Amino acid sequence: MTKLLFSVYAFCMLLAGCVMVPGPGAQEGAVPPRLLVKDNVKTWDNAGSFGPVPVALVDKGAATCATLNTPGVKYVATGYHSKARDIDGKPFAEGGYYCTRQ
Repeated sequence: MTKLLFSVYAFCMLLAGCVMVPGPGAQEGAVPPRLLVKDNVKTWDNAGSFGPVPVALVDKGAATCATLNTPGVKYVATGYHSKARDIDGKPFAEGGYYCTRQ
């Protein structure tokens, strides 16, 4: 019985992790992500639209996400979309980064 409960628990944790943690995909999506305000916090409407950060933009992504850092929390760029949009729906001139807590 213990093995069965552990197996069910492990499966549920794996499933919850896949469902509850949105993030960048393997490539940029056709529909650009857009910033919006949800519960007084800026967030992206579709994290899955981000693709990987191009090698040439890793440093720029790191610098961009570092602006979110606090003494106890650091952020890293884990996604990029060349046509990401701001809160007003206008494209960012240099694309947008998906920042994740490190």
